[in-house]
Amino acid sequence: MTTTVKKKSIFMQMHNGERTGEGSFYHGLKELFYLADQGNRVKLVRAFPDFFGTEVPEFGITADRVK
Repeated sequence: MTTTVKKKSIFMQMHNGERTGEGSFYHGLKELFYLADQGNRVKLVRAFPDFFGTEVPEFGITADRVK
């Protein structure tokens, strides 16, 4: 039996409440993401891949849209 473990981005860890105590920059990015429209959310994911990962499927942002 094989199981696949998918690593969560910093954003999703913060979104799910699994990661706390982050600095003001990450907290600001998270809040900005929530306030942005869909087009700007894609731009944020593209600009900060270390924070968001390559996609945020929970918000309708897939890897092919981020390219």
